[in-house]
Parts: sequence; structure tokens; C-alpha cells
Amino acid sequence: MRKYRLLIILLGIIAVFYFARTVRSFTVKQEIRTLKSEHFIISYSGIYKSEAEKVSTHLENNYAKIRENLKDVQHDLIKVFVYGSQYKFNSATGLKENTKGTSRGPNEFHFVWTNWFNSIFPDDPLKTALHEFTHCVQLNILIDRAKETIITQDRLTFEKEFDKKFKAEYPRWLWESISIFEAGEVNSLSVKYAKSKNLTLEELNKSNQIYNIGYTIIEYMTQKWGKDSLPKLIASFGSIEKALNIKPEEFEKGWIAFLEENY
Repeated sequence: MRKYRLLIILLGIIAVFYFARTVRSFTVKQEIRTLKSEHFIISYSGIYKSEAEKVSTHLENNYAKIRENLKDVQHDLIKVFVYGSQYKFNSATGLKENTKGTSRGPNEFHFVWTNWFNSIFPDDPLKTALHEFTHCVQLNILIDRAKETIITQDRLTFEKEFDKKFKAEYPRWLWESISIFEAGEVNSLSVKYAKSKNLTLEELNKSNQIYNIGYTIIEYMTQKWGKDSLPKLIASFGSIEKALNIKPEEFEKGWIAFLEENY
């Protein structure tokens, strides 16, 4: 009798889920709509207006803090594109992997509004928005710094030279860790799992484990050298020796010790 009761409850949950998903599919608007705030223009489809308003409010509430943390220079209005499904995101961005967001320069980013109706294990879409916004801030700072060494009046030449400099010098572990840290994307179980892999910073440049453990790298750095160390590291294009006056090997050793002590 107990088994039948559990089965009925399970079927009831499934029925409610599919009913809610059906209601959402019929009530949500698929055409592109726009929402403008002080610093962002949000274009969205496949989500409710109330959800787009949450994105706008969350970005505005964190705009000044993140820019102050990273010592951002003057920033133009940022275009944000929000999609209600992975398929629409991939179609719009040309990406094939199931990434949830991407930045397209210092003034534009795209992301999926994940929920239980379009993702098996949905991320927090508000944190994803902050993550991608932080990528835009990093790019804004890096482009401004690159103007000191890339001397040209031609925009296309500058962009080409900047792309080469960014790919050659700015480490992926730093690029992702800063965005993860500013968005508050941390989970102790995920950190412990990534820690068990014993990956170096160089190896994290090529591993998706950076998304599990990246928060701790910046957490360690800001606790040991203070918050001002972060914009210094960005401005130096990720040079630990220039920004922190320490060898990369020593930085890595200290971070690993920090992980052992705190996670």
C-alpha cells in the first residue's frame, strides 16, 4: 500500500511539472522585447518580463560594486541578450557546446535564463549574468591598458593586435576566476571535487574544473594581498610577479595550502 502511495505522489509531481511547463510555454512571449535601465539594455525572449526585470535590477545593484572592485575605467552602455532556451542561445551566438553565457567584447554579453523547465541542473541565471558582466569589465580594463602599447589609428588593426595579446598573455584561469568570484559562484562540494584533481594553474587554463575551484584562487589572493591586488593583476595582464611581487610557483604553493586549510 505504501509503494502505491509513493507512486501516486511521484506521478502527481510529474503531472504538476508538465502542467506548469505547458502553461509557461503558452504564456511566455517568444518575440524579442527590450528593457532599458541606467547602464544596461536588455533584449529578451522566451522568459517573462518579471524575470527580465530581475536581471536588470540585479545587474544595476551590482554594477558599481564590481566596477569599483576591479577599478574599471569609463564604461559605455552594455547590451544584454537573454534567451529562454539553450537552443536559442546557441543559434544566436554560434556556439555549439552547452555553455550558459558568453561575452562579446566590453559592451555586450549573452546568456541563458536557466530554470527547471529548460535545464536538468539549472545554474542561478542572476549569477550567470554577473559572471558575464564581469568578463565585460575585465575586457574594458584590458583594452584601455593595451592602448598604451598597441599604437595605431586603425580600429581593425588594434582589435587584431589586442586579440593576439589577450590570447597570449591573459591566463584563462584568471579570466574565469575573477568572474566566478565577483558573481559569488562557489560550492564547497564542487571545490573539494576539483581539489582532488590536484591541478596546477597552468592545467586549469585548459580544464573546466576552473569553474568549480576558481573562486578560491581569488579568495586566497584577496585575503593575503587585499582587494587592491585584483585590479593590479588585471592591469598587468595576469603577471603575478609584477602585481604581487612573488614568483608564480610561490603563489600556487600558497593557494594550495589555503585550499588544504579551508576546504
